[in-house]
Amino acid sequence: MLRRFLLVSAAAFAMSATAASAATIVNLHGINDASQTGSAGETINLAAGTYQVTFTQAQFTAFSRWNSNVGCDGADENCRQGWELSASYAINGAITHFGDAGGTGNYGPTATPDNAFYSTAAAAFAAGATTYSSQFTLAAPGDVTFFIYDNNVGDNRGGVSLAVTAVPEPAAWAMMIAGFGLIGGVARRRNRAAVTFA
Repeated sequence: MLRRFLLVSAAAFAMSATAASAATIVNLHGINDASQTGSAGETINLAAGTYQVTFTQAQFTAFSRWNSNVGCDGADENCRQGWELSASYAINGAITHFGDAGGTGNYGPTATPDNAFYSTAAAAFAAGATTYSSQFTLAAPGDVTFFIYDNNVGDNRGGVSLAVTAVPEPAAWAMMIAGFGLIGGVARRRNRAAVTFA
């Protein structure tokens, strides 16, 4: 009975630690979720903790601030107008931009390098998905608004999909390791007992 209790407890510890790392997908439409302040966007309520934000392919791959491409080269990049992988989020009025051109395109405080735009959504995603991410910490539960930073949204195309993942705290990692250790220990004792009494 004690072994069964330990096994169930260890599994629960391991599952609770890994469940914390499940990602929440946020899909941002290039028109409906674009603004300069976060007044349009997708708001989610998150528990206190540290979160990693990365680009993922879900409903969207990338977006463009324009309805056509201009000045792209044969390598699908160096466009003056084209597709990009960028996003922003607002927490208590403080805005963070990340991605191509610092998340602000031609607009705002970050100047856009020529190669920030691509001729296809797929090329923009391939160039930036493993490069760009952002991390934030909430001291208490609260709302985070994710949005695309733009001031003229009528000609936008596409959108971006974000994966928001809780970063496990050291205590959660320790609990998960202890849980797996308990599972292994119980399984080892069970195997040893089966060999001894066979």
